[in-house]
Amino acid sequence: MTITLSGVSKVFGDFTAVHPLDLTIPEGSFFALLGASGCGKTTTLRMIAGLEEPTGGTVLLGEEDITALPPHKRPVNTVFQNYALFPHLDVAENVAFGLRRRGITSVRKQVEEMLELVELGPLAGRKPRQLSGGQQQRVALARALINRPRVLLLDEPLGALDLKLRRQMQLELKRIQTEVGITFVHVTHDQEEAMTMADTVAVMNAGRVEQLGAPDELYERPRSTFVANFLGTSNLIEAEITEAGGEELVLKATGTDSVLRLPAERCAAPDPQTGGKLLVGVRPEKISLTHAEDDDGEGAGTQANGTGARRGAVNGANGEGNGGADNRLTGRIRDAGYLGVSMQYVVDSPVCPEFSVYEQNVERDARLTPGADVVLRWRPAHTFALDATQDADAGTVEEAL
Repeated sequence: MTITLSGVSKVFGDFTAVHPLDLTIPEGSFFALLGASGCGKTTTLRMIAGLEEPTGGTVLLGEEDITALPPHKRPVNTVFQNYALFPHLDVAENVAFGLRRRGITSVRKQVEEMLELVELGPLAGRKPRQLSGGQQQRVALARALINRPRVLLLDEPLGALDLKLRRQMQLELKRIQTEVGITFVHVTHDQEEAMTMADTVAVMNAGRVEQLGAPDELYERPRSTFVANFLGTSNLIEAEITEAGGEELVLKATGTDSVLRLPAERCAAPDPQTGGKLLVGVRPEKISLTHAEDDDGEGAGTQANGTGARRGAVNGANGEGNGGADNRLTGRIRDAGYLGVSMQYVVDSPVCPEFSVYEQNVERDARLTPGADVVLRWRPAHTFALDATQDADAGTVEEAL
């Protein structure tokens, strides 16, 4: 069922937790409210659940205005981080609790169906203390879903799990949502969690939605520095437009002669055709890193060797081709870290003092160590640009501290 928030806001004393918010959550979707602590995401969820009364605006479920309805009269259920299972009841009775509370006595078939959905049928007779964290979370899901809600609200449901189990449960939650087909609204501060599960993500900051869209759209085309930094890592370079008016923007990195290019449609700044400064962005995994000794210095569409050459071939196979010169910068490796699946490099460059590069851990060049002079390349099609008047550190860990 579609959820529509129209001008919904929440004020606590002199603090505005949620500024007037207009939001439509499509029926049958997996929708994520993503943001750091205090951004207003949980308050928004609680207003949908009826656990908080909006200061202003309306909450619609389908065509019905449920703004004034108490929680127990709304066709929604909520799963919280702590699960709140009854320790004295076994798994089956925990799942059946909601039905029995409504006076339904014949619950066996429905309980069995729910336990099969969450793959806990063999554990029906166990007590919560005999279950792992992931199993307890599945019991909480089954207990919520057995009431056949129109909407399921999930408030940081994976926050208490370790990393490996959390990733496993991300896939399980998505599978369950697909099978039951109802609207899931998921609150989380974990970017990977939101992007793995959700069809649509609303990135919240200071009580407002910074950007709304599909996970790949938010990641590949952020429209603010907050989104660019909060969703993963972005290298942001201040640059000035030198050529505009066509399908491509040409810029010069501030304080250097480095030329950068990007498709005009990947620029989120207002009216870039008039010139001025931009923040040019590129994700660390889009960059190839080669030792300065192997660089031809031309910035051509083909890569030098090693990982860069392989990536160039892959990009060509994906239709990105060699249509034009790569963006090219020079620098010196300051630090290198082994992450298992990749190597993470921090490069000092004239345009950016801490340029992040992630290289897939395949046939690593042993010369790429701290102190090595290197060349960084990436395709213009992997570049985005933002309004330079924004705070380049918005959304970063450092900014949050």
